[in-house]
Amino acid sequence: MTYKSAMNRPALTILLALLTSPALAQQPKSQIPQPRYIVECRAQFGPNATHEDLVKVYGAKNVTIEEVSRAEGEVVVASVIFAKIPTHRLEVEWFDEEKRARPSTITVFGEKNRWIGPFGITNGMTIQRIEQIAGKPFKINGFAFDVAGKGHFEGTKLEKLAGGCSFGAHFEIDGGQPPEHLKHFIGEVEIASNDKDLLTLRPRMWIFTLSYPPPNAD
Repeated sequence: MTYKSAMNRPALTILLALLTSPALAQQPKSQIPQPRYIVECRAQFGPNATHEDLVKVYGAKNVTIEEVSRAEGEVVVASVIFAKIPTHRLEVEWFDEEKRARPSTITVFGEKNRWIGPFGITNGMTIQRIEQIAGKPFKINGFAFDVAGKGHFEGTKLEKLAGGCSFGAHFEIDGGQPPEHLKHFIGEVEIASNDKDLLTLRPRMWIFTLSYPPPNAD
């Protein structure tokens, strides 16, 4: 006896009603995967990724070629995801600029940017939280110059990540510059991430990057 024939008519009627209900009919639609705002050294951000890979995941209208500014007035050309949405903007520079292939640096700007990096890292995290993830204290640049607040993660868990890229970050403090009694934090100096005076300024990360070594690099 088949499953269908074993069912009585009232039970079969109830089952058919459930299967054709609007709630169930809409359920598969809600399960369609959406692009996730996760950036790691793999998949569409892996070492052999291309501009076309980004387009396939995020859509042609959401991935554009833009000139973007870098430190010391440098301007570079990058593939930009969600260029006009600050909370979702992400920039990818390429080793092969002509073919837009093999990422060199992936950059996420802004304290409120929603992209999630390795280990769940997001912009807006405190320097103490990044130190916990790194596994040990690290150094950052002083403030009020072009590469202000840049982190140096050599010897930490963030120096080399799964997939072959390395983590970078910049930190900022309220007001942009330290107060007068901490003016020794200004300029080309390095400050320990666990420095007690630095922690009173509550530094937060506002940029993070994932960078690959050049092809064929030792």
